Amino acid sequence: MNSPTNPDSAPQTDALFSSIEEMPENQQELLSNLSDSDGMFYYENNSNSALFISVGIHIAVFALLVYTWKTTIFKGAADEQSAEGGIVLVNNSAESPTYHQNPSEETSQSTQQSSESVSELVEQSTQLDALSNIQLPGGLPDGTAEPIIDTSGSAESALPTLEELTNNQTSNGGDFGKVETGVFGIKGKGSRFIYVFDRSASMSGYMGKPMHAAQQQLLASLTDLKENHQFQIIFYNEYPSVFNPFHPSPPKLLYGNQINRTEAVNFVEGIKPSGQTNHIAALKAALNMKPDVIFFLTDADEPQLTTDELALITNRNDGVGASINCIQFGVGRYLGSKNFLMRLADLNGGQYSYVDLNKLTPIR
Repeated sequence: MNSPTNPDSAPQTDALFSSIEEMPENQQELLSNLSDSDGMFYYENNSNSALFISVGIHIAVFALLVYTWKTTIFKGAADEQSAEGGIVLVNNSAESPTYHQNPSEETSQSTQQSSESVSELVEQSTQLDALSNIQLPGGLPDGTAEPIIDTSGSAESALPTLEELTNNQTSNGGDFGKVETGVFGIKGKGSRFIYVFDRSASMSGYMGKPMHAAQQQLLASLTDLKENHQFQIIFYNEYPSVFNPFHPSPPKLLYGNQINRTEAVNFVEGIKPSGQTNHIAALKAALNMKPDVIFFLTDADEPQLTTDELALITNRNDGVGASINCIQFGVGRYLGSKNFLMRLADLNGGQYSYVDLNKLTPIR
């Protein structure tokens, strides 16, 4: 089925194709011909500004696309800087992104540290204020007040007494750490004592009075000593017999504690007089232990120490500094001249005492 045709349109179509085939090279002539042929008006633009604007817009769009592509392109994990935790600010540049810690986080840390420091200062200040408000007993002394020291040993005393500090007995006040004790009226002061007593057969005479009295005086003297004092006991005849509860270890000075004093009582009470007399060996043994005080007791005028023996003991004592106190037992009033015991005491800073056995009493 053929569609109807418009008789008026055929001549126009033919004319258009005819005009296209015959289109001149000059645009102005083309536009004139078109206006004349179709009855329409065509505006002629003699300027190229529209072309330039279009080109500029395309260039700007292209540049924007290139910039966006370069700044968002993925560069790989190796080039990325890592930031641990928190919030960071990223500055993307053409070379590499850089990270900045969240300023608010840094400020928060600084603020926290500052607040802790302030809290500590406030707490210290509060403690100082609290201490300043404490009322101490008695208050503080002024500049003119005299110090008060209570040495009465009462329960209210804030300071210990000398007796408590030294744990010893100081009969006459004494020096720190020293004690005064004695036998048969002779006193000695120190912290290391040695008793050198004769135990020869003659000490058993007069119904055993000499030995019994010597034992009583010695044991009574030991009760003056405290645990920080030392002592040793030597009974001698031809040979010295030294108190040594730790045999076979060499004998030495022992502390005056209860255990040692108990052992000493057993040793002293077990001594029986016998044999001859040798003063020198016993005195040498005593000086070898470096005591402060020696109590030297004998009932014998014989054998006497010679001048050389006295010099030997005195020279040995020069390096020790012990006081050698001499006690002599006898019967009746002493009528003799100055004997070796008096000289020994004089040469070694000691005292001499003569004891009449007829006047012995059971206690010192």
